[in-house]
Amino acid sequence: MDLSLNLSNSHVLITGGSGFIGSSTVTALVSAGAKVTSLDLRVPDSPPQSLNFQHLSCNISSEWDLTNAFSIAAERFGPVACCVALASLDLSVLPHHESLADMELDQWRHTHRINVEGTFLTARTWLRALRDYASSDKREEEELRNVGLIIVGSESGHFGERGNADYAAGKSAVQIGLVKSLMADVSRIWPGGRVNAVAPGPVDTEQFRKECRENPEQLYVDAQATTGLRCPVPPESVAKSILFLASENWSGNITGQVLNVDSGKQGKVMWSKEESK
Repeated sequence: MDLSLNLSNSHVLITGGSGFIGSSTVTALVSAGAKVTSLDLRVPDSPPQSLNFQHLSCNISSEWDLTNAFSIAAERFGPVACCVALASLDLSVLPHHESLADMELDQWRHTHRINVEGTFLTARTWLRALRDYASSDKREEEELRNVGLIIVGSESGHFGERGNADYAAGKSAVQIGLVKSLMADVSRIWPGGRVNAVAPGPVDTEQFRKECRENPEQLYVDAQATTGLRCPVPPESVAKSILFLASENWSGNITGQVLNVDSGKQGKVMWSKEESK
């Protein structure tokens, strides 16, 4: 029984590869022998010193940017077999509100333009490139392995966010509606092609630690009281889960699923102690 990830030389393109989760995922993919293209507007702080890695500046809400980036990526590493759609506006950078009644329409539209429309454009660009390759003569020269799309959602897509319905609604859209819709679509373009999602819970990033220092209750409410393991999720755990779904040797018969990497998240605290008095 072959227990290797078998990702060696597969071209994996990841959006948002310069962020906390993205950089861990890039490191893991390069370590597994994959050829990795990272698309991000921000230059990575510590890029892998590897000939199998390239960073390209790209705005995922721009059709032209994505099409151009995929083309440049393929020129160096060949067709993109696996796409990891990670880039999105993080919950920490969005304005928070006491109620949806306080949210401006512009915020709702902006969040959905990046998190939903940007993920749609990423998926569509990958599918179009895959379809073109499938119908080309080059397909006979090199059969692709590990063909799949992995969308990075959030536990917010399951449990909601009272102060950020824009974020939660967007994550629900991509990790459920989009994934389920693409399940039979991808395999028609490339037999055996798969689509899945990873839904992390609170991730133990520098930003999360900063927020917990500013609000001592946050660690308990977000990552202890509501999780079975009573702890936030290390970025490396999310990265390893993405590698699992990228590897058809390990997950070749898994498609249309959401893998919850959330320390056993069971929901949200609905009322604070002060509100319950």
